[in-house]
Amino acid sequence: MKKKSDFSGPKKRSLFDHVKHIRQVQSPSYYIELSDDERKSFNHFMILRALSMDADIVEEMAQLYQVVDKIPSAQFYKLLIAMVPKSDKFYPWVKSKKLKHNKKILEIVSGRFQIPSYQANEYVNILLRSEAGSAELEMILKSTGLSDKEANELLEDKNHE
Repeated sequence: MKKKSDFSGPKKRSLFDHVKHIRQVQSPSYYIELSDDERKSFNHFMILRALSMDADIVEEMAQLYQVVDKIPSAQFYKLLIAMVPKSDKFYPWVKSKKLKHNKKILEIVSGRFQIPSYQANEYVNILLRSEAGSAELEMILKSTGLSDKEANELLEDKNHE
């Protein structure tokens, strides 16, 4: 007896498909050719996270974190293919060793970027790697109505919930 196939058309591109394309193919029209569903998986922050696993370009990717939400996706893609050298090398995803941050920080970052809290923890870890990222995180906290003092207290809180 034949099993009914669950195949419903071409496979949709995922985050790692986008990263692979940026590293290996670098077609200027790639982003324009993506479907609406595929564009949903073209998450600037997570693409930078994946690309930053390459120690040779981690500094450049850290600079892009500062403007990650200010660049339209089509231009963001073109900027990446101009900055990332073509390579077939595999860069494993390095998981953060840092524990979860304060629950309130994670809720704010999760709401700001519309992501689950486990991803918000990674975002916070990345933002805290640089002065500019720390300043951006502080600005995000203040944008919710927190005072300078309250934002700083949350960032200095070592008792993670």
